[in-house]
Amino acid sequence: PRFSARSAMSHPHETIPVPANTHEVCCDGGQGPLGHPLTYYSLDGKTQVDCAYCGRRFVRADAKKTI
Repeated sequence: PRFSARSAMSHPHETIPVPANTHEVCCDGGQGPLGHPLTYYSLDGKTQVDCAYCGRRFVRADAKKTI
């Protein structure tokens, strides 16, 4: 089952963006057997994408930082 955005907000990965140097990223929750199914996300045309399961945020490494 997919987790809601509300449950993802409490996940520690949300506060630490993961830099991405590719146009496609994957996430498995990072907790081995306690993680979630491997999912792939495209960053084409986007500066960031959030995992639908755990809320981990992937940010394009070449994206301009804003204050």
